[in-house]
Order: sequence, then structure tokens, then C-alpha cells
Amino acid sequence: MTLEELQIKLADINHLVVTFQTSVALEKYYSEDIVMIEGDGTVTTGKEACRKGREVFFNEMLVEFRESRLISQDIAFSADKDYEFVVISNWYNDFTIKIDDQIIDTKSNQISIGYWKGGVVVRESYNYPVTSIV
Repeated sequence: MTLEELQIKLADINHLVVTFQTSVALEKYYSEDIVMIEGDGTVTTGKEACRKGREVFFNEMLVEFRESRLISQDIAFSADKDYEFVVISNWYNDFTIKIDDQIIDTKSNQISIGYWKGGVVVRESYNYPVTSIV
């Protein structure tokens, strides 16, 4: 995959995220063996498990989605031979979730680090403030 091809894919992913279509992005651009690491350290392996996690978030936890906006995005050629590119994205997110009986408004930045190989994301970590439940 060339840098130009990656930039086209990233433009599509970014559009899908801001239009609330993250499931479409997962299907199109993530490896079947994807490893996702959440801000609290939770590791999810495999597209099917990630798909289920997204369904729980969007169908059971999400109360209101107000905005997801890309602040900046940088691409680097990977020094690690396991990956071709590393993409660092800074997103602003504004939404309300429900955990147990607690309603939580979240306005925060999220730094996502995606590792690309063979035209798809094979590993991605999400760094965001973790909400404590009292």
C-alpha cells in the first residue's frame, strides 16, 4: 500500500466516524485478527469480538452522540517490520453514556494509534480519560 492509498482510506474512515458509521469502518478497514486496546487497558482480539463490543456500546451504553471531530492526524512509516504505517489521530468526542444506573456526559480528546499492514488496521489503541463509576 502506498502513502497515497493510505490517505484515501483514512479520509473515508474519518468521514465514517464523524457520520456515526464506525461499524462500516470496522468492516472495511480492519483486519480479521485486529487487536484493539481501550483506554482502561482492555484488549479485544478479532473483528467478531470488536463488532460485539461496538454493538454493546452503541446499543446499550450510548444515550446521546453529539459530536466526533478530528483535530489532527499524522502518518509515519513504521520502524517495526510488523507494520507498514503508524497513524496517530487526535479526536474530540462529545457524548452521553449510561453505565449501570449512572449517566455520564463525556467531552474529551482521544488519541488513537493505528498500526497498518496489508492495507488494513491490524492493531489500534485508544487513549482517553477513563471514567470511574462511584
